[in-house]
Amino acid sequence: MTMWVNPTWAFLTIIPFMVSAEPFGDVPTTRIALVMALHLLNSFVAAMLYRAFRRDSSNGRAWLRALMLFQFYIGVTWGATIWLLWKHGNPANNVFVMAPFVGLLWAYAMSRTMHVGVYLSAVLPIVVLGSLRAITSTGLASHAMAFVLPVVFAYTLAAALMMIRAFEAMLVTSFANDDMAVDLRRAHDEAIRKRFEAEAANASKTTFLANMSHELRTPLNAILGFSDIIAHERLGVVGTKRYKDYAHDINASGSHLLSIINDILDIAKIESGKMELFPVVLDPRDVIGDSMKVVAGRARERQQTVNVHIDDDVPMPYADERAMKQIIINLVGNAIKFTQEGGRIDVSGRRTDGGFELCVSDNGPGIPSDLLEKIFTPFNQVDNRYNRSAGGTGLGLSLVRGLAELHGGKAWLESDTGQGTRAYVYFPVANAPQLRMRGRATA
Repeated sequence: MTMWVNPTWAFLTIIPFMVSAEPFGDVPTTRIALVMALHLLNSFVAAMLYRAFRRDSSNGRAWLRALMLFQFYIGVTWGATIWLLWKHGNPANNVFVMAPFVGLLWAYAMSRTMHVGVYLSAVLPIVVLGSLRAITSTGLASHAMAFVLPVVFAYTLAAALMMIRAFEAMLVTSFANDDMAVDLRRAHDEAIRKRFEAEAANASKTTFLANMSHELRTPLNAILGFSDIIAHERLGVVGTKRYKDYAHDINASGSHLLSIINDILDIAKIESGKMELFPVVLDPRDVIGDSMKVVAGRARERQQTVNVHIDDDVPMPYADERAMKQIIINLVGNAIKFTQEGGRIDVSGRRTDGGFELCVSDNGPGIPSDLLEKIFTPFNQVDNRYNRSAGGTGLGLSLVRGLAELHGGKAWLESDTGQGTRAYVYFPVANAPQLRMRGRATA
């Protein structure tokens, strides 16, 4: 901007002196030419500095010093302009020469006060040289003009500083509004995410309730039906052999119903932080052996082969025996349920990462990789139609992970569609118990 503004302003200032010697006095042509030459030189220097800055602007401090020196040089040329155009004893000349510099001070105050050093470098030479010219001139009017530039300088500086403070306050307000807008957008996005999560949870629980009604109704129908037959002796007097078989069916249905209710209660306790554990040092062989007795009958009914292999050097996990059995029964039960008849299930235990790792694998249909984490969500099922035909509440894996994490361990799945599923659970060992307890724990 200096390349064009300075020579233009200088040209407008000298026009009256070029047109007529009256009433502003007869200023020699050489002085007028020198004024234009000085300001054209300013433009040339400004152009060179601009091009150099475009080529390399990496050294910010050096460029700031160069800018301040250049502004000082411009201020000196404007101060020299006052001296070159000044006529002693001509009040009209003196007022006319000073007038453009009043406007120039205002322009500098509006454009350069954001950096005080640059502003003072440009303005002080004008004020000092202009005032010095007026006070060393002859006549009362000239001496009075000596105070014009200092007064205008002080006033414009004060006005500019007030403007800067107002601008800074406006920026602070603007940034605060921007931050508030960002926070509102984040809150809005979070609200949408929470809404989707709530809708997904509601849908999962709706599906769970629909499946649960089937799961609960089946054993209840058996219990009510067989007990009604016995109560009304519909097959004859009590003592008939078939009544004994029905009593066994009632017991089995009641046990199944109790198991479902216990799973629901355990999930609720884990999520509310009220699950109680009684961890002790356990031999995994004994715990796995006891658990397999519970599920072996179901595997035989489906003509499935169940193999158990425990490494000789397995460590002793530090765990709650009931919880560990529950984990094993749930994992093996899932493998039996979702593996085709005649399938194969392997249960293994080994030492890993300073702890005990349980693995239950099968050669069933497998699970898509993008659903491996989803099925750990309470009340969630991967395929409702398949699960319904196989039976299940969708609580098993969620319960497994919750119990594992309460022990300071972890649970995860590995699977590929059509390639079977591998379920893993890690427990810390006895000499390094890292239980993350929720609620009361007693060893």
